[in-house]
Amino acid sequence: MDTTDIRLRVLETDVAALRAQSQESKVINAGILDVLKDLRTVTTELWTEMTGFRTEMTGFRTELDELRTGQDSLRAEMAGLRTEVNELRTGQDELRAEMRTGHAELREEISVVKRSAGNLELSMKRVEGDVAELKAGHIELRHLVADLVK
Repeated sequence: MDTTDIRLRVLETDVAALRAQSQESKVINAGILDVLKDLRTVTTELWTEMTGFRTEMTGFRTELDELRTGQDSLRAEMAGLRTEVNELRTGQDELRAEMRTGHAELREEISVVKRSAGNLELSMKRVEGDVAELKAGHIELRHLVADLVK
């Protein structure tokens, strides 16, 4: 065997080894490509989910803004209602004060009317006494006139 044959065998062995390595590389590359496809699929799915989450977050933010607006409206209404309640209480207090004043005036007027009625009764009794005296005087005059006429 000469050196050429030895070199040829070494080269053939090296070529066979390279072919085996090339075959292994093709299998590894195919596996890597499959893994990359899977990663792309997962990445696409994750991207889709993330986009969906962003859409949902936007919807939630919109709802939250609407709820805050509604809450602000309710607070404004509550402030208005508190103002109205305070106005009603003030009006109620004013009415109570007017009623107390009116009651006091009424009591005073009733007292005056009762005194006047009492005074009227006294005057009526005096008048009745005077009428009785007049009747008695009239009767006495009749008797006197009748005695004179006889």
